[in-house]
Amino acid sequence: MKSLFKITPLFTTITLLIISHFQGISQSPNIVFILLDDLGYADVGFNGGTDIATPNIDALADNGTIFTSAYVTHPFCGPSRAGLMTGRYPHKIGAQYNLNDNEYVLGVDTNETFFSKVLQDAGYNTALIGKWHLGQSAAHQPNSRGFDYFYGMLTGGHNYFTKTAANGGFNGAYNRDLRENGGLANEPANEYITDLFSDKGVAFIQDAETNDSDPFFLFMSYNAPHSPIQSKTSDENILTNPPYSFSYSNDRRKQYAAMVYAVDRGIKNIVDALIAANELDNTLIVFLSDNGGRLDNTGMANNAPLRGAKGDTYEGGFRVPMFMHWPDGNIPIGASYDYPVSSLDLYPTFVNLAGASIPNGKEIDGKDILNNIIINTNARAGESIFAMRHKKINNVGIRRDQWKAYTTGNGVWRLYNIDNDKGESNNLSAQYPAILNSMIDDAYQWSKTHITPQFFDSIEAENNWNANLPKFEITFPGYLSVEDILIDETVSGYVYPNPTVKSNLTITFNGNLTNAVDVIIYDTLGHPVQIEKNLLKESPNKVGLKLNPNITNGNYFIHITSGTNSFSKAFIINR
Repeated sequence: MKSLFKITPLFTTITLLIISHFQGISQSPNIVFILLDDLGYADVGFNGGTDIATPNIDALADNGTIFTSAYVTHPFCGPSRAGLMTGRYPHKIGAQYNLNDNEYVLGVDTNETFFSKVLQDAGYNTALIGKWHLGQSAAHQPNSRGFDYFYGMLTGGHNYFTKTAANGGFNGAYNRDLRENGGLANEPANEYITDLFSDKGVAFIQDAETNDSDPFFLFMSYNAPHSPIQSKTSDENILTNPPYSFSYSNDRRKQYAAMVYAVDRGIKNIVDALIAANELDNTLIVFLSDNGGRLDNTGMANNAPLRGAKGDTYEGGFRVPMFMHWPDGNIPIGASYDYPVSSLDLYPTFVNLAGASIPNGKEIDGKDILNNIIINTNARAGESIFAMRHKKINNVGIRRDQWKAYTTGNGVWRLYNIDNDKGESNNLSAQYPAILNSMIDDAYQWSKTHITPQFFDSIEAENNWNANLPKFEITFPGYLSVEDILIDETVSGYVYPNPTVKSNLTITFNGNLTNAVDVIIYDTLGHPVQIEKNLLKESPNKVGLKLNPNITNGNYFIHITSGTNSFSKAFIINR
C-alpha cells in the first residue's frame, strides 16, 4: 500500500484526504433524505430566496455543501421519483409519465430494485413519510419496495388539511385517506399535513434510537409546496410580521411562502430529534426538490435566475436546489459544489455509504459522487445529463460541463454556456457547432435506450403518444438507428465502386427516378457523417455523389431516398 503514496504528490494528498475522511466513520451513517415537491430554485434562502423564511434549511446548507448544478431526471414528479429510486433514467424503464391517481394496478417495474431495498437488506431501519406516486397495488407500495414503515399518500398529492370537506383536486384523489403501511391510517382531523408528516418523522427517529446498532434511512417526502396552495394563517402571519415583515405581490405567493416555511419548521424538529438522540453527527442529510417550480397561479414558485419551469427542459424545469449536511468533516462545511450532478447519483452514493453493493445485474445510470464532493472535483467531467419530456414532440435538455443544449423537439437545437448564462438567453450554437453536435449525438444514443411507456397519466397522453410520438427522427434530424438504415428499403439499387478508393460515388436505382434524391451516410453506430439534399440526376435512374473529404476510411452505411422510394447499402471507404 505504501507504494501507492509514491505515485504523485497530488495523488498522495487526495488519497490521504479520502482515507482520513472514512477513518472518522465508526459505522454506516444514518441517512435523512428530504425531498420537496415543485420547489422553485430560488424558494430557499441558500439559493437566493428573498421573500421566504427558511432559516433551518439554510443553517443546514450553510454548514454543509450546497450544489449549484443539481439535476433531476425529469421535469415532472412521478418520473423524477422513479429515476431517483431506481438509479435509472425513467425513459429506460417505461416510467416517462406520471401515474394516474386512478391507476391501481400498474406502477414502476417491480424488477427494478429500489435503493431503499438495498439499504433495508443491508440492515437499515427504513421509513418513508409523505408522498409516494410510484404505484398503488400491493406489489408497488412502499412496504414492498424496501420500506419497513410508511405513512402518507400513494397518489400524486393531497389536500393540506386532513379530513376536510374540500375536494383538494384531481376529482377528489387529493382528499383520500392517508395510508399507514398496508392499510388506512388513523388520520387525525383538521391537522396540517406538513406538520403531521414532520411529527411522524420525529417519531420514527425517536423510535429508532432504541436500537443504536441499526442505522436508519428516513425519507421525508413532503408534498409541499405542490398544489393545492393551502397554508396555515399562523405561518402567513409570521412571514408578514417582524422580524421578517415580507411583503407579497399577491396572496397566492404569500400562501406558497407559508407552505415552504412550514417545511422549514418541520425540519427544525427533525434536526432537534437527531440531536436529542445523539445521532446528528452520524447522519447524512440530503435536501432536494423533485423538479423545478411551477410559476403560474397554481404554483407561484420562483426559479430565478433560471429560465423555464416545471414541465419543460429549460434549466428551471429540472435544475433544483440541493445540499448535503454531515458534521465532523464528513461533508465539507460552507462549501459550494458547482459541477453538475444528477439525482441518479444518490443511489450508488447511498448504497456505498451503507457498506452495501449494487445488486447483481442491476443497471444504474448514476455514480458515487462522495469522494468528488470531498476533494471538489467534477464527478461527471465530459458526461452528459439528460432530461426529455414528451409533449407533441420531445422537449430535450442536456447538461455537460459548462454547456447546456436545448430543443423544443423540432430539430432546432440551441447551445448555452450555462455557467455564464443561467437564463439561457445567448445561443452559441453557431460558435461551437462541434460541441453542440457532440451533445446532440449523446442524447440520440441515449434515446435509443428508451422503451415504450408502461403507463400514462391520462387517456389524452396515451392518445398523443400513439398519434405523435416518439418520432425521434424529428428531434434528431438525419439520425437513424443502424437497424432502421438496413430495413428501410422499398426498391433495390447499388453503389459503385464499393469498396471505393475514389471521392466520387455513383448511385443507381433499379427503376427510373421521378423525385429529387437525398442521401445520408452513417457510420456503424448510426451517426450521420454526410447529408446531401436534391442531388442532380445523371440519367433517369442514376445520381453522382462527391464524398466529404473529412470522412475517414472505414465501414459505412448509405441511405438513399427519392420520394417514397429508398434503399440502403453497406459500403467501405478506403482512399
